[in-house]
Amino acid sequence: MAIDQAGLNSLLAAFMPKNNMAALQEQRANLLQKLQQSDTGNKDGDRQQPGNIKQQLRELVAVDQEIAQKLYDEISKKLEEKRLEREAAIAKKERARERALAKHERLLVNRSLSKLLSAAGKAGHPGQACIGAFSGGSQEDKTYISEVDRDLQESVQYGIAAAEVAVRRKNAETKAQIEENAERKQAAHKKKSKRVNIMV
Repeated sequence: MAIDQAGLNSLLAAFMPKNNMAALQEQRANLLQKLQQSDTGNKDGDRQQPGNIKQQLRELVAVDQEIAQKLYDEISKKLEEKRLEREAAIAKKERARERALAKHERLLVNRSLSKLLSAAGKAGHPGQACIGAFSGGSQEDKTYISEVDRDLQESVQYGIAAAEVAVRRKNAETKAQIEENAERKQAAHKKKSKRVNIMV
C-alpha cells in the first residue's frame, strides 16, 4: 500500500510522543526490514511490487532526513547552550570587574574629598601660619603651610586617578553594550536561518 507524505507525517506524529528519535529509528529499522524482505521475498516466497519498494525508499529517505534534522537540532542546541554558558561566565567576570572599578572610583573620590577637607581644616587654623609664611616666621609655620599644599596636591592626584578610573569604567560599559547589541542581532539572524535542508 502506497503512503503519501501526509500519511507519513501522520504516522510520524503517532510515534512522536514515545520519543522522537527512538520512534524515528524504530520506523527506519522497520522500513529497512521491509526492503530487505523485498529482496529475499517473504515466507511464502512472494516478492513485493516495484511500486511498493519505491514508496518504501521514499519513506526511508524522508525518515533519514528527519533523523538528520533532529541530530542537527540537538547538536545545535547543545552548542548554543555551551556558547550561552561561556558568555554568561564572561559577563559575570565583566560585571565583577565593573563593580571593582566603581568601588575603586568611589574610594579615590572619597580620598580626594578627605584630603581637600583636611587642607581646608588646616588652612582654617589660626591665621598666623599664613602671615608667618610671608613675614619669614618660624619653621613650624612653614611646615604647616606645606602640609596644606601637600593635602591639596594629593586631593588633586586622587581626583585625577578617580577620573581615569571613571573613563575606564565608562569605556568598558560602552564596549559591553556594543557587544550585547551585536549578539542580539546575530541571535535574531540565527533564529531566522536555523532550519536547514539536509540531503541524505
